Amino acid sequence: MIKKINIAIAEDHDLMRQGMIALLKEEEGINILFDVGNGRLLLDKLKVSQPDIILLDIAMPEMDGKEAMEIICKLYPKIKVIIISTHYNDTHIAEMIMKGARGFLPKACDIEKVVDAIYSVYDTGFYFDNKVSKSLVQKLQSTHNINSIISDNSLSEREVAILKLICQEKSNQEISDLVFLSKRTVEWHKNNILAKTKSKNIVGLVKYAIRHKIIPDTEDLY
Repeated sequence: MIKKINIAIAEDHDLMRQGMIALLKEEEGINILFDVGNGRLLLDKLKVSQPDIILLDIAMPEMDGKEAMEIICKLYPKIKVIIISTHYNDTHIAEMIMKGARGFLPKACDIEKVVDAIYSVYDTGFYFDNKVSKSLVQKLQSTHNINSIISDNSLSEREVAILKLICQEKSNQEISDLVFLSKRTVEWHKNNILAKTKSKNIVGLVKYAIRHKIIPDTEDLY
């Protein structure tokens, strides 16, 4: 079984936080380690338990997301932060990414986009949706070495496992059952693998897998 992604949620609106928890619990590849209502409680929890990813609101009482993230990036550099905020504009996006955020989503987005962001940040180190335009990324590159944050195009452990199953001609549903991910998430990973390997189809993926010794070229793949 592939390791689950441990996440924490920091959001001061109880209704939204509980709703997010309920929806994310349905995703088998994600484990909610804890949830809190402000930045100070978040830092207290991190002294005891560190998640892989934090979903962090900006506007919170006692300690807001900006201050909390600066401390997290300094004390816990391995933890990746995804901002989920109503302050969804170029200014806030640029500011939070320069402070160390790995992704930025609007609170109005659907849960599927949140799940995609979690997997993308866990596997590749970063997530941008359409709002974060190419011009904004270029601006960030000139003011902050974003290339040192974004990981390279090598496949993650999760993607390698899925690629092996693809080469065995497993369907998306069969892969979903074997790796304990939703079918939709498997489809997202497959598209990501195609993009990373610059493959046009399954044949291209098989050739990539053989070339990189992910699967043998002398044994039956089935």
